[in-house]
Amino acid sequence: MRGKDILDDLAFMVEATDSYRVGRNIDFKKVENVMERLSPELPDLFDSATKKKYKKTVDFITSLPFRDKSMRRLALFYMLFRLLLRFSLVGFLLSIGLIFYAPPYSTPMLIASTSLLYAALVGRWYTLMKLLEFYEREMKNQPGKDEFLKEIAQKLIDELSSKIRERGVKPGKYKLHLFKDDYSGVRILKRPGWLRDYNLAEVEIGGILNNP
Repeated sequence: MRGKDILDDLAFMVEATDSYRVGRNIDFKKVENVMERLSPELPDLFDSATKKKYKKTVDFITSLPFRDKSMRRLALFYMLFRLLLRFSLVGFLLSIGLIFYAPPYSTPMLIASTSLLYAALVGRWYTLMKLLEFYEREMKNQPGKDEFLKEIAQKLIDELSSKIRERGVKPGKYKLHLFKDDYSGVRILKRPGWLRDYNLAEVEIGGILNNP
């Protein structure tokens, strides 16, 4: 495996494992493929027993909202608001452009897209908070599963830090999108905001950060 490939795969697995801790549904087929590529490089981390436990844990966590009717509906609304946010942003940008090329049409479009943008932002924020509260509550009843995923993510972070240091790569080239901030060896660069529901982070190298 080439150096760049393993760094990309390690960063992806850190983000995927972290996402599963809060119920984010990352395509598990892709995760499996990456684990298979990493297995020869990390035989102690991704042995057959660990991969089997990983899949079983992920299946349980991602299915939690669909066992509860209200949470299933909330999860669908969250995806809808995310989609609306993208459309409203496009509409907002188009309306700004129309100010210069078609002023009569720009005002109503700007009002509509701005209203939709605010509604999508509020709706996404509200549904996300409710889903995170749900997962936090449910995962307290499953401490072993969360601890298992956290342990895997931490080992991957440590491995990513080690490989970056070995190759002399700047950690800023492999920024991580993390929903949890309870890992060691990472520096949080930006906290979640209205347009970003994750922490932007990078790994620390030997306790000293090599910023780009």
